Amino acid sequence: MKSSYTKSLRTILIVACSFLISLDAKAEVSFVSATNSATLEDTIDEESQRIFVFGGISEDQSSELTFSTDTDCPGVAMTGGAEFTAPWSCTGGVITATVANRGGMAFGPNGSTTTFYVTFSDPPAPPGLDTAPEELSGIQLSVFGDVSSWDLDGEATDSGATFGVELSGSKGGDAHFRMYLPQVAADYLGGVLGVFVGGRPDPFATVTTNDDGSVEISVDIASLSSASTNSAKLGTKAATVTKRITAGARELGVSFAKKTVKTGKSVAMALCAGAEFSAGDKIKAKFSLAGKALDLKKTFTLNDTGCANANLKLKSVPEGKLKATISYQGDKANGTTKVTK
Repeated sequence: MKSSYTKSLRTILIVACSFLISLDAKAEVSFVSATNSATLEDTIDEESQRIFVFGGISEDQSSELTFSTDTDCPGVAMTGGAEFTAPWSCTGGVITATVANRGGMAFGPNGSTTTFYVTFSDPPAPPGLDTAPEELSGIQLSVFGDVSSWDLDGEATDSGATFGVELSGSKGGDAHFRMYLPQVAADYLGGVLGVFVGGRPDPFATVTTNDDGSVEISVDIASLSSASTNSAKLGTKAATVTKRITAGARELGVSFAKKTVKTGKSVAMALCAGAEFSAGDKIKAKFSLAGKALDLKKTFTLNDTGCANANLKLKSVPEGKLKATISYQGDKANGTTKVTK
């Protein structure tokens, strides 16, 4: 089920979450306590969903929240309008999560952007299966910024698995996504992970592998662009942008830091190899404009994580759609930016 705007802001929150919680999940988790003056302002139960809405702390302040569960631990912890600042835990029926307020959500209860919410769920079951893979337990996700709605997203097939969110927000607004994956979940998704935004590898996303094998992912979209083609179907305004952000086995990818850049200026570029790479390998990028090859080249050297970045001087590159193409270990990838005067 996809989210839609309605007259009731409370209904917006409930519908927009659409977290695929099991039918009895709302009876499983209960709020216990919060530190640093954070207060539980509302508990929303609608069909199979239980959403805990908090206030009482200002932007960037944090609170340790404690919940209880009378059955199995949930698989995923999620927060909107806030950010988990440490891995959450569930032991002996006690759930602990530390969150920082990041300015609320556009679809919060009563239209408030001073509150944030926390909810617990299980990953959606892949097609053909009744339950989600156990390997994906322990994940946590945070979404904040100019976000109007978001949904869990991902799939598991014979060729691999992905997991993340699909979010919508006002065109030109910012969106921030954070995900923490325990080592088992990271391995299940492919081990050497990459981030895909709109189905394409995004080398500018931050992927950090910790000493214990867990992985932290950070994606910041400074300005939502490319208006969604299904915005009318979602019942949202035409100026709404939908982005799918998922993590999975890393693929070869190259990107420009900006969607538009002036000729004669410099623009940052980044690339990452796939899961198999050798540190120190060099990858040459070739460039073309409107299908015509340019006398412009750039060589990247892979670091120990299999990625590289550099600044590209456009010199006298004319206006048009600039395309960068790279090849490595039999794979090919490209990225584009628009050059203007």
